[in-house]
Amino acid sequence: MDIESHCRKEVAELHAFFQQWFTGELPETAEAFDRLASVMAEGFHIVSPAGRIMQRGKILDAVRGGYRSGAIKIWIKNHTHRLTIGDVALVTYEEWQTTGDETRGRLSSALLRVKAGLFNDLQWLHVHETWLQVDGA
Repeated sequence: MDIESHCRKEVAELHAFFQQWFTGELPETAEAFDRLASVMAEGFHIVSPAGRIMQRGKILDAVRGGYRSGAIKIWIKNHTHRLTIGDVALVTYEEWQTTGDETRGRLSSALLRVKAGLFNDLQWLHVHETWLQVDGA
């Protein structure tokens, strides 16, 4: 398995899911939502740019509740594979979002683990996000 290319694909595809979920492009079904739920490890958590830690259950509830919440465009830039140790990879990437006329960016670090049978054969273990400055700000 080429873990670097799998990580790049997984990051892009999961963020495409978020965009499609929040805009209502996907059906509001358990099968569609499983794209997210199945790849988040039981102990998954995210550290937000504000420094808050959110556990898997609260994340799933928040995303589920955000179905068709509005127009959003999400794209990934500067994906970098930092390290692989055994079946765990560390990647960084910029996540950019536009809602309405506001664009915001986050620098994210993520730990992913190889797990056969999941989307791109990867499972998300941890994400840490930091706000980025928008050019000209």
